[in-house]
Amino acid sequence: MRNKKPLSYERTILPTENGDFLALDQLPKSANRCVILVHGLEGSSESGYITSLSGFLKEKDWDIVALNLRGCSGTDNVLFSAYHSGIIEDLDQVVDHLKLIYKQIAVIGFSLGGNIVLKYMGYLGQQNLQKVVCAAAVSVPCHLSSSSDKLETWQNSIYNHRFISALKNKLKRKISAFPGRISQKTFDSIKSIRQFDNIYTGPANGFKDAEDYYNQCSSLYNLKDIKTPTLLINAKDDPFLTEKCMPYKEAKENEHFSFYVSEYGGHVGFLPEKNKKAGQHETWIDEFLNIHSGRP
Repeated sequence: MRNKKPLSYERTILPTENGDFLALDQLPKSANRCVILVHGLEGSSESGYITSLSGFLKEKDWDIVALNLRGCSGTDNVLFSAYHSGIIEDLDQVVDHLKLIYKQIAVIGFSLGGNIVLKYMGYLGQQNLQKVVCAAAVSVPCHLSSSSDKLETWQNSIYNHRFISALKNKLKRKISAFPGRISQKTFDSIKSIRQFDNIYTGPANGFKDAEDYYNQCSSLYNLKDIKTPTLLINAKDDPFLTEKCMPYKEAKENEHFSFYVSEYGGHVGFLPEKNKKAGQHETWIDEFLNIHSGRP
């Protein structure tokens, strides 16, 4: 039911140091500030939650930069590896690129993209770097292992099947482009997100296996290091999240990290409040951005 009206993006291709590329879809409005949006698993700049927030924030005088993670721009990326839940170096490159243009930068991520944003904010805090004015994340599986397990329950079978179908279609093209890396038998054995991460995502990105990947990339362990205003919005009825993805303790112990839990909202499914067009999470994000960007 979300408005998925296509936007007239301007695309910029940003080469990476390791020979790959990032595709940035932008809505410039000649503002002196921009917000970087990072999509979720198998999403893109065309995902409904991205286009909806983009249109909303553009009217609030933000330039929009929607980052398409590697392999999600409509064109396969160059390397055997692609995007994953902890690929903060790509977001950091985009921030550095945009800092040459804008006085203020905010970052917002959804689901997997939200995990990247939270992990990135922890990294910046650890390095004492003030590259962005604030950040927000929505519906984030910040404890990846338990969220992956929850996706395998029968209640989530439709989501698991949808994700696996999309991921395996991309992996099939990777296998064709890089013969000998994964056998057909191994490919056929993939039935869940954990199996996909165990066979492809983890090893392709330098991790031992899925569990090693989850342990090193779960943003839950980086929340204590955040030193720039950061907001996380999750819903209690999110079918992908577990109690371990609800960082009450971390928010209580870190004044720079705010955690808001809604009774309803599912997974990035926050409905508009009465007499309003924007989703609840969009309104909350707008308020948070206004406070921390110095706008009324």
